[in-house]
Amino acid sequence: MVYIVEKIIDDTQKIIEWLANKHWWPFRNTEHEKLAVRVLFSTDKIAALLIEDSVRKVVVPLAVSHEKPITADYLKINDKYVFEAEYLRNYWEELGRVCDIKQYGKIHGKTSSVHLLTRESTHLIVKHELSTGDSIVAKGYRHILPLNIEEKYYETILEAGYKYVPKPLVSINYQGIPIGIVIEYIDNTGDATTPFRKAFEEKTGKSSLKLGLAAKLGSQIAGLHLALNSGGNDFSGKDRISQEDIRRWANRIQRRYKNAVRLLEKLVDNADGKRKTARYEKWLNHLDLLRENVEKAISYLEAYIDSYKIRTHQDLHLLQILYGYDGNFYFIDFEGEPGRTRDELLEKEPPLRDVAVMIRSFQYLSYELYMSKHKLTHVATSGRLLRNDPLWNWRMRHSLSMLLSYLSASINADLHGIPRETLLTHYNSLLYPWLVDRGLYEIIYEATYNPENIPIPLIGLVNPSIPINT
Repeated sequence: MVYIVEKIIDDTQKIIEWLANKHWWPFRNTEHEKLAVRVLFSTDKIAALLIEDSVRKVVVPLAVSHEKPITADYLKINDKYVFEAEYLRNYWEELGRVCDIKQYGKIHGKTSSVHLLTRESTHLIVKHELSTGDSIVAKGYRHILPLNIEEKYYETILEAGYKYVPKPLVSINYQGIPIGIVIEYIDNTGDATTPFRKAFEEKTGKSSLKLGLAAKLGSQIAGLHLALNSGGNDFSGKDRISQEDIRRWANRIQRRYKNAVRLLEKLVDNADGKRKTARYEKWLNHLDLLRENVEKAISYLEAYIDSYKIRTHQDLHLLQILYGYDGNFYFIDFEGEPGRTRDELLEKEPPLRDVAVMIRSFQYLSYELYMSKHKLTHVATSGRLLRNDPLWNWRMRHSLSMLLSYLSASINADLHGIPRETLLTHYNSLLYPWLVDRGLYEIIYEATYNPENIPIPLIGLVNPSIPINT
């Protein structure tokens, strides 16, 4: 054990350079020499690094082995292989030697193989195939959030008997820091973009619409909300929205707008070359023109006074949902919207905010579909769609179908605290603040992780796909 820990420390810089290529790596704007790195805990197979700058902290359990991993990306240091510990067979048992383990269900069999499930997450998510033929999913939490409540979400949903989420099997914590969770694997065709993308690619036009499927998604989101708020305790259940809530949400929208502007200004200042500088300046100019939209969004918040706020998913987009072979949608990833403070992660919000996030997700998908169909680069796609988005009607109709189905399933359950007539005739203005709030969050996220994607939320703010009756 001593050898492994000392070796990790001796080669910290080499490990940091290797980790910096991971998608979840949040320190892209911090020089590696300014990062504080220490060993958080270790066993004879795993050393967990705590890496931080003045703003962010991540924890990375690293396996150190003489054996070369078959499926994991690895770094070789002398005669040893270093790789992310979630690829280690039965790694939860190894972590159980130093971490607190909570068992929800029994894992039958030993790991026979491990595969990465997605490269797009801010955490590491891998699939373990077991000797029994079953599969499970290990999710390693990389970002140390002010609060990680995913475990509480799973407990609440399962207690309500809602079946469209994977069952938790094991949670792993170290001295109050969530390290990971193991859940059942849902047999699926892919994430929730899959059926919509397939229909679009088979034949564009009216036949590409999957309005019935969008309606099913809406009704299942309503079911999720009902399950999350059936307990009637401090965590779940409905509360009345106060003037203080409105003030706090208005301040958040303002703060997100300022942060988005600051990040784009930083990209302009640090741009490498005239083309990138001009591109970032163009996006910054578009964002500056959206200041009026921000003020309008804030003014619309007043309509929520004395209605209900509930426990929501917060980050409910199409990539956070699996489309099962049984034709149902399965909801995953309940750690909340990354980048929130502890209080923001805990707070309840109007149920329509989750719906607005899903509408924003349809815009992300339409951007991807357009770029793929016309075989364009990000630069060319954003240039065209900022002027005119021909897929606006496509995403609006899917959003409308999803929304109306959601309202149909949630109004009678009195989930909103807003008169039925108001919901059905003024959903446009009720959605608007949350479309802007989420769009600004997405700009901040993309500026941090994928600057080339900044035009996607910008397009959505310039021309939001607010559902209209047709």
